[in-house]
Amino acid sequence: MPTLDEVVELVERQRDEGLHPGAQLYVSVGGEAVLDVAVGEARPGEALATDHVMMWYSATKPLTAVAIVQLLERRQLSLDDRVGRFVAGWGGGKEACTVRHVLTHMGGFARAETFDQDLTWDEAIARIAAHPAEHSPGHGASYHATSGWMVLGEIVRVVDGRPIDVYLRDEVMGPAGMTDTWLGIPPSDQERLGDRLAPVHWAGLVVPVVEDGALCMRPYHIEDVHDQPWHRVKVQPGGAGRGPAADLGRFYEALLVDGGARLFRHPESVTLLGACHRAGVVDRTFLSMPPWGLGVQIAGSLSGTIGYRAFGHGGMGSSRGLCDPVENLVLAFVCNGLTGPIENERRMTAVTNAVYAAVCPEAKGPRVAPGTAIAAG
Repeated sequence: MPTLDEVVELVERQRDEGLHPGAQLYVSVGGEAVLDVAVGEARPGEALATDHVMMWYSATKPLTAVAIVQLLERRQLSLDDRVGRFVAGWGGGKEACTVRHVLTHMGGFARAETFDQDLTWDEAIARIAAHPAEHSPGHGASYHATSGWMVLGEIVRVVDGRPIDVYLRDEVMGPAGMTDTWLGIPPSDQERLGDRLAPVHWAGLVVPVVEDGALCMRPYHIEDVHDQPWHRVKVQPGGAGRGPAADLGRFYEALLVDGGARLFRHPESVTLLGACHRAGVVDRTFLSMPPWGLGVQIAGSLSGTIGYRAFGHGGMGSSRGLCDPVENLVLAFVCNGLTGPIENERRMTAVTNAVYAAVCPEAKGPRVAPGTAIAAG
């Protein structure tokens, strides 16, 4: 049976294999931390610490999903409200798109991406609103890497009045005790954080592109853009959260402890997040049929063999946060080296399985392998 020391050794071996210069790993059981460690380097010659501020990429998404569910609890919106009710200029054949469609990646505008472009919030929203539908909303799935979460952030702003970064700070990060988490870091705070802002490193990350009518994989050198001060300022609720792994862990602890009372009025809201809201639908991005929760990945779509009610989210080539309500387990793993998709899934699978084996070797409920459609509620 692996121990937590052996889990740390695994992360160090992954570093030796060139998968990342450094990584942070946080694990808790029943709200009590059993592991909070950093291995490797933030940058050459500088050891990575547990308080370094790391890029989470799409592991950020569940924070915005929680914001939407909070507004549902307050009856300020419905999952079946059309996006056009909130987003000015919404059209291009996307008129039937609902909040539910966006949360389940069925909105039909996956390619309306603005992540690496130096645009204002309003400019980005206008581009996404005008983007033509790629398929009829609700009649197909494609992973919306950031566009859908920009739209959800705009819905929060219109309904509540606060920009999504302010809303999350007040209603999610603050109550969860995420004292070092940022969604857009102003220049003055970037200067104050200094070397605590850990850069990202290319470790083989590739993305699919079409060239001369053929699909191929092209290196994606994220460090050329994502470490720039202007990009760190950007508010991107689907992919630009930054903080230590421990803060990502505290987010999931807030969902487990006392029925999620720090974030929700009703414990059923946690169940709603982690329930299966999409199954048996081919995702045109992944070319597979992963089950999906309400803005989160669930058992069957997260690699590794995990608890049947576990849910969370991965981040592009680098990170994962998840919680298991049956085992009372929280895991947050954030790497500063972005690898190719296959290498990253192997890395995440190995660490996830090792943590489960070390912390909860005797399963309290069924364990689910990837590709299995099972409700998490």
